[in-house]
Amino acid sequence: MELTELLSFSNMILCLAIVALLWIQRKTAVVVAHKFGKKLEDSEVWRELVLPVGPIVTGALLMLVPLVPVPAVFAGGVLVKMVFGGALGLISGLVYRLIKKNILNKMGKINGEAPNTEK
Repeated sequence: MELTELLSFSNMILCLAIVALLWIQRKTAVVVAHKFGKKLEDSEVWRELVLPVGPIVTGALLMLVPLVPVPAVFAGGVLVKMVFGGALGLISGLVYRLIKKNILNKMGKINGEAPNTEK
């Protein structure tokens, strides 16, 4: 398996889907906790366990959806697909930041400078 296969377009889309699902999960949890008078931001369990493990679990669970594309190397079974999903979850935040930076750079919004036209 090559690095280009791991960083394919479909895998980057899956990473962005994981980021979107995490955003929804976190916002929902914070709103529900506030309704019950709790403040999750102050919870050590929330900061040290739930937030770091969230992308891994979300990526692994996303692989349970039958039509989610996976590279041939990881198509062996459910557990192998879930490990692949967990790995995508681990890199999802990085992929999101890189794509966001690239888009902002193309739009010329980084530090108010003109877009980078060099290749």
